Amino acid sequence: MATLRPSLRSTETYTETNFLRLYTGIDEDSAGLVTLEHFSYGADGGDGTGGWSCQTIVDSERMSRKDAVFIARNYAKENGIPVIYECREE
Repeated sequence: MATLRPSLRSTETYTETNFLRLYTGIDEDSAGLVTLEHFSYGADGGDGTGGWSCQTIVDSERMSRKDAVFIARNYAKENGIPVIYECREE
């Protein structure tokens, strides 16, 4: 199962090459707002296709943090993703 970790500070760098970033916040109606992104890094094979890629899984959807973590953990498990970084807005 993927490890849930807090978001990195701006002075740190990601050490994993395959991870989910889970952002949970609050919208103007005080409802939970969630964005889930899959980041992966591939080495350049000489054809210029290397570097970071980002796939948005959930984009600004209303849901609870509990539901968001459930979705993130299951997505990570199904796709062999080892780490979930969680960013929270209080």
